[in-house]
Amino acid sequence: SFNTFFPKEANGGTRVFTQEKPGFAEARWFEAGTQVATLALSDAANDAPVKSKFDTATEKLGEFPVVTVGKNQSAVLVAGKYQVKVSSPTLDHAARRALLEKFDLAGLAKL
Repeated sequence: SFNTFFPKEANGGTRVFTQEKPGFAEARWFEAGTQVATLALSDAANDAPVKSKFDTATEKLGEFPVVTVGKNQSAVLVAGKYQVKVSSPTLDHAARRALLEKFDLAGLAKL
């Protein structure tokens, strides 16, 4: 059921879902035929360590806190319970954030 919240294919970008299970979905994001990122959405409602990394977030995407994890991941916590993450060894934080913005975060917050 998480698949509907992932970015739609647009502007030369396409997604290929690679894993789906209860509480988790993952897709690869391709641009010009090359994989540039891995997108993931997970239910973190009962995962205190995941949620705690957002406690000191100084950046927001709308009303939701955003963090950089290591040098290759950016994540947002939606409605205090869903973690949306973009991982990429080639994209910088701004590009990863732009992909986070393509998720239907408002729709996800209503779950």
